[in-house]
Amino acid sequence: MTKVWSLAVHGGAGPLRAADYTAAESHMRRTLEQGAGLLERGCRALDVVETMVEALESSGHHVAGRGSSPNAAGQWELDAAIMDGERRRAGAVAALRGFKSPIKAARRVMDQSPHVLLVGKGAGRFAGAQGLERVWNPARYYTPAVRIPVRAGELAHGTVGAVALDSHGDLAAA
Repeated sequence: MTKVWSLAVHGGAGPLRAADYTAAESHMRRTLEQGAGLLERGCRALDVVETMVEALESSGHHVAGRGSSPNAAGQWELDAAIMDGERRRAGAVAALRGFKSPIKAARRVMDQSPHVLLVGKGAGRFAGAQGLERVWNPARYYTPAVRIPVRAGELAHGTVGAVALDSHGDLAAA
């Protein structure tokens, strides 16, 4: 019997005409190949989407995770959500400061708390209590993916995402 699975990833909420996406597309291709390999080996969709989004967050190629831009107050506040179709559960963080992987924090909210969404300082306290990896020097860690000027009044924003259907028939998204 043939294993049937599917995977989609994305790394942006809209292209900038003047940007060169060669490195980002190459990283996206490798990330997609990694995810395909995991699904081919029978890994669960939930674990695969978390892995894919973490790879996209850490790459610095997207306006998400390491590639994020600071908000108007000069702070890096990041959001992430993960959904488990098999068990109909979700976890999310918003305005999370000082942690390398918002998707890992969202997964922990889903798996280790009675909550669906934690925000701001509460999200930070929870992530710290979970022992998640911190960003101690934001100005040195973050490498904003958008370095070309955007039009006046616009913010450099974006997102990444993944959705997978595994060979067990389970669906997950992050």
